[in-house]
Amino acid sequence: PYVSMATTQKMVDDDDFKVKESVIRKMTRLAIHHNAVNLSQGFPNEGPPSEGVCEVICGLLGGTDEDKNELKDKKVSDLMGSLIDPSQHQNATLYDLLSAINERGRLNEISQYSVPFGRPALREKIASYYERFYPGTKGATRQRVDPDRNITVTLGATESLVIILRTICKPGDSILIMEPFHELYPSQAAVLYLKPEFTEMKENITTNKWELDFTDIEAKAKICKAMILCNPHNPTGKLFDTEELQQLCHICLKHNMYLITDDIYEHMIYSGATQEKHILPGWDTESVLTSAAGFSDDEVQKMANLYIIMNSLSKTWSCTGWRLGWVICPSHLTENLRAVHDQMVLQAPTPIQVGAQALLDIPKEYYLKMTSKYQERRDFLVQELEKLGFECTQPNSAYYAFMRFRNVPALK
Repeated sequence: PYVSMATTQKMVDDDDFKVKESVIRKMTRLAIHHNAVNLSQGFPNEGPPSEGVCEVICGLLGGTDEDKNELKDKKVSDLMGSLIDPSQHQNATLYDLLSAINERGRLNEISQYSVPFGRPALREKIASYYERFYPGTKGATRQRVDPDRNITVTLGATESLVIILRTICKPGDSILIMEPFHELYPSQAAVLYLKPEFTEMKENITTNKWELDFTDIEAKAKICKAMILCNPHNPTGKLFDTEELQQLCHICLKHNMYLITDDIYEHMIYSGATQEKHILPGWDTESVLTSAAGFSDDEVQKMANLYIIMNSLSKTWSCTGWRLGWVICPSHLTENLRAVHDQMVLQAPTPIQVGAQALLDIPKEYYLKMTSKYQERRDFLVQELEKLGFECTQPNSAYYAFMRFRNVPALK
C-alpha cells in the first residue's frame, strides 16, 4: 500500500506534479493592476446576511454562547449607560461602544480553539439543513446525516477537497475530472501526487446542452479511485439531469469508484433547468437510485458508502472570505479524514463557525430571493454579451456563462 522512495522522488521531479499558482487569482490581481473589468473570478458583490454577521460580532464580544445571546438582546441605550461615561455619550462612536463591550474582561471561549472537526452545535445545524432541504427518500431522513459520524467542518471547500483526496487516495492514484473544470481539481491532484484523468463534456449547440461521453467515462473509471462531480457545474452552468446522475452512479458502483460531489451552487437553479431542485445522487432513492433504474437495495447501500459531499458557505451566503465548509462522508472514512484535517489546518475559525450556525437557520425565502436575483443577472449578462457577438449554451444553474468568443467582431 506504500509508495517507494524511488517512486516518490520520481514524482517530485516530474513536471506533471508541479504545483502552480492559481490562474484565477492571478487574473484578478492583473485586473486590479490594470483597472480592468474582472470577469475571471466568481465572487459576490454583496455581503453575507445580517443574521450571520451579527452572530459573529456578538460572539466575539460576548465570548460565550450564553453571553452572546444576552448581548444580542441588550438595548443600545442600556449598553451606553453602563459602559460609556455619560459625558461622552454625544460624541461616542460605534468603535467606542464595541471597544467598551470587548474590554469588560469576561471569559472568551469563542476566540479560542474549538473542537477541531467543528463545534457540535454547528455540525447539528448542518445535519438539520440536509433534513430540511433533502427530506425522506431524497436522502437526509432515510440516510440520516450523523453530526458525530459523518460531518467534518473544514476551512472552506478548498481544504475539503484536499483532505478527501488524501483520505481515499495514495500517491500515483488517478482521479476523474470533467472538462471544462475548476482549476482547483487538477491543482489539488498535483499537491498530493495524484494523476488527473479528464473526460470532456461537449457543447451541443443544436440541443443547447453540454453532453457527457459515457463511453469515455466508463473506460477511464477502470483506473480511477474517484470522480469529481461539480453540480451545478462550474464553469458551464450545466445542471446534470436524473438520467446522467443514474449512469454516473452505475459506473461508480461497477468500478468501486468514489463519487465526490461539489455542491457549492446547489440553490442556484433557474428556469429552463432539467429539474427544479438540486439532487444528492448518492442518497436519492426517489429519482436516482431507483429500482426502475436498475439499482438493488445492496447497490443503494454501497453507493452511500462511495458518496462524499463537499460544500461551503462561500457562494450561497455571499461570504467567500469566511473560509468555512464541510465534508459529509461515510462513517468508515471519518476518522482518517478528520486526522488529515487536524494535521493540515487544525480547525475552521471558531467565530466564523458561530456565524455559520445562524446562516444555516435562515428561512427558505432567502434562497428563493437569491435564485431570482442571480437568474435576473444571468438573463441580463448573457443578453448583453450576445449583442456583442458572444455565443453560449444557456446556463441554467450556478452563476457562470461559458461564452464562445470566436465570432465576436471586435475580436477578429
